[in-house]
Amino acid sequence: MKREIALASLLIGAPLASAADPEINVAGFRAVYEISFDSSDASSGVIGAEGRYVFDVDDACEGYATNERFVVRLARAEEPVVQDYRMSAFESATGDSYRFNRSIDLNGRSGQKAKGKLTIDADNSRTVLDYEEAEDQSYEGPILTPIAHLRQLLTTAMAGEGRHAAMIFDGDVDSPTFYAVTRIIEIDDDAETDGDRIEDLEGLARWKIDTVYYPPETGDEGEGATPKFLFEGVLFSNGVVSDMRLDYIDFALRATLSELEVRDSGC
Repeated sequence: MKREIALASLLIGAPLASAADPEINVAGFRAVYEISFDSSDASSGVIGAEGRYVFDVDDACEGYATNERFVVRLARAEEPVVQDYRMSAFESATGDSYRFNRSIDLNGRSGQKAKGKLTIDADNSRTVLDYEEAEDQSYEGPILTPIAHLRQLLTTAMAGEGRHAAMIFDGDVDSPTFYAVTRIIEIDDDAETDGDRIEDLEGLARWKIDTVYYPPETGDEGEGATPKFLFEGVLFSNGVVSDMRLDYIDFALRATLSELEVRDSGC
């Protein structure tokens, strides 16, 4: 199976956005999710799944340090596939600089690796992607880095708006960007979510988010384009996401929040 199963950048009418709102901060936290099988098409060959995803973010005052690991075993009609995804990154507080190092192993064998830096010009007119072991790339206009995207979703949700759209960075060497369109819906106080069991999430505002990821050339509304990925989740006001559904088009996984440690930033 050649497809990558990764969560980087997924934590995720507005125009294309640039810098993150300086008033919106993401809490430092470590979240653990249990991965399970949700559904699949017969053509995918996937008949089950299990695994774990760990997302750790630290508010380092001048920016955010993140570490991710996603290990999943896909049961298939043929032989199973075990994927081990790792990502470490540092993102500036303004979202204009992002250093990253990512790797993916399949069945214990080393797969794609990517290391580099993304930089956005001060006037938001151009984004440069500098890979250490691949060809550099440049783009017209800004591209949102992962935490900047998350902070903009929070800004949009807190403003009572129901839609956010932006070009976002994923880090993959072959397909480093996506056009992400997110629908945001406020959740009723009496609605039940995974987060209800987590003490650090009690009483926080929360929203249902549905994001469609399109190829970058789609632009604007993504009309007529075939989505590459679909994401559903519950976003809390401190940046934690629960109740995740990861839809890879021909099969889907669930990520259930099982542990959460929230840390003070000290900033």
